[in-house]
Amino acid sequence: MRHLAYALVAALTLAGGAVAAPGVQRGMLPQQSVYLHATSGDGSADGVSDLTVTRESGGYRLRGYVESVKGCSELKAVNMHFGTYLGGDSVGKVCGDDVQAGVDAWTHHSEVVLTALVPHGMDWDSKIVTLTGRP
Repeated sequence: MRHLAYALVAALTLAGGAVAAPGVQRGMLPQQSVYLHATSGDGSADGVSDLTVTRESGGYRLRGYVESVKGCSELKAVNMHFGTYLGGDSVGKVCGDDVQAGVDAWTHHSEVVLTALVPHGMDWDSKIVTLTGRP
């Protein structure tokens, strides 16, 4: 009799979990995690950005932060053309030591890049990441 009770409890637990899980997953949007790090060659600028990207209204929603460990860092949404980018939209810019700013922005651009800004010198880019909004 005790085995029957254990089996009944196990069946109810599994059935309850199976019913609840699809409802939770239906409400969750697929998302992409993007981590960027840029540092200048001379060490005068260093920054990081951690973003969650989702598809929204024909573009992408970027949420997370951009942080300047040292100097100035700028997060940009860009479009790649022949292996490089020109211009783009600034999503967030921070300056100082250990300064962090939140990011919540929408963009139609297809890539993001973090730039370590060097005053009177050559800026340094992180890797350029293509936005998909999917894991």
